[in-house]
Amino acid sequence: MTDGNADMSRRAFLTTAAGTAAVAGATGAAAGQEGGGTEQVLVGPDGSLVFTPGTDEPLQVMPGTTVEFVWESDNHNIVVDSQPDGADWGGHEALENTGFTYEHTFETLGTYEYYCEPHEVSGMVGTIEVVEEISTPEPANVPKVPDSAKTLGVATTFAMVATLGLAFFFMKYGGDYELEDDE
Repeated sequence: MTDGNADMSRRAFLTTAAGTAAVAGATGAAAGQEGGGTEQVLVGPDGSLVFTPGTDEPLQVMPGTTVEFVWESDNHNIVVDSQPDGADWGGHEALENTGFTYEHTFETLGTYEYYCEPHEVSGMVGTIEVVEEISTPEPANVPKVPDSAKTLGVATTFAMVATLGLAFFFMKYGGDYELEDDE
């Protein structure tokens, strides 16, 4: 085919593909580095004496993130135990009940530790870590792909590439052959 609209040079294709990949990568990197947003901590969910997240594992946020504390049971507060130098978090020391919300925007990098005063002895403590980059732990329940499935995938890929290669070859170089008449 020599139609100018149908042909695309290899160089134009590679340039377009590389440009698209670069833009997609830059967009993904920028999205992953943005701070801000809102996170939520449940205070006493289902009547339990915990902050979720925060008691079992620290809540990690980036600078500029607003954390909304939502009371899901009664008689809880937030007393700041420790925070980084220069931070201005005062907590919320008044006892509140179900339905109350309190927000604070965390700007200073470091670890913030807090507790519920009436329930500290029961383990109702929490931690927020303000970090430059959120760490993502390896998932524990990722299924392992069996070797036989990998082999089948490689074989299938090879068969598809071979078929497409042969189809291309026959379409480009094959064609109508004129048979000679034996007279």
